Amino acid sequence: MRTRKRFPTTGRDRIAKILVTGAGGLLGRACVRLAAERHDCVGLSRQELDVTDRSAVEKALERTNPDAVLHCAAYTDVDGAEWDPARAMAVNADGTEWVARAARRARAAMLYVSTDYVFDGEKQTPYIEEDATHPLSKYAESKLEGERRIASVFSEGYLIVRSGWLYGSGKGFVDWAVRRLEAGDVLRAVADQVGSPTWVNDLAEALLVLLEKRLSGTFHVVNPGETDWLGAARVIAEQLGAPGSRVEAVSMADLGRPAPRPPYSALNVAKFEGATGRRLRSWQEALRSYLNK
Repeated sequence: MRTRKRFPTTGRDRIAKILVTGAGGLLGRACVRLAAERHDCVGLSRQELDVTDRSAVEKALERTNPDAVLHCAAYTDVDGAEWDPARAMAVNADGTEWVARAARRARAAMLYVSTDYVFDGEKQTPYIEEDATHPLSKYAESKLEGERRIASVFSEGYLIVRSGWLYGSGKGFVDWAVRRLEAGDVLRAVADQVGSPTWVNDLAEALLVLLEKRLSGTFHVVNPGETDWLGAARVIAEQLGAPGSRVEAVSMADLGRPAPRPPYSALNVAKFEGATGRRLRSWQEALRSYLNK
């Protein structure tokens, strides 16, 4: 086992090398792009590293020799997990454990990205990190088990970051809504599910800040504030100059999705802002900035 300290630096807040798993995904791509601007960064996509292959994970960590691992690799098909829960658990729980064990052996810090869906939505004020979890779906169960695995492997000195409702780089609800409105279609948006739409670039920046400041523990990171999908759709329509009549409300039941979602999953970001001294811009600010970029 190596004897060097975690996080050797070559300057203020600089990490010698960061490994990003799931580098081909929405969040992974954003993390690699930002991390490469100020650190030595290695990104491995799903094709380059299958995190369910324990041997491959061990070899990848030995080869890259990182000082911090930003674990973005995940099974994110919420509805698909209902039909194939074993696959979701293999990626989100087993894969997380293999990465955590390899990172511990490498004396590398690790950050695991979890989800707001670990909560059941019965609360009506933004969830704090200490609130009791109660996942409703197979996807959420697998992500929560990933939290438990990294905690059992590291005991201390690890990071868990819960987020949700991600959009950016052509993926997610926002870009889907833009395409429908620009095509002149009616946009049907859910009015009975509340959360915090979050631009993936803002989440990626926050993850790097947590690593750079050598923090540990569980943090909630979203663009704060709360809305339903209908409210987000109306902001999008307003920015595009589309008639409000082209946005219609539907319920979760109307969509008939197999996986249950928490009706309320807004997150409280006070712990992150207090620990880092960084303000997270509201979901409205972030969404308008994304649409105007």
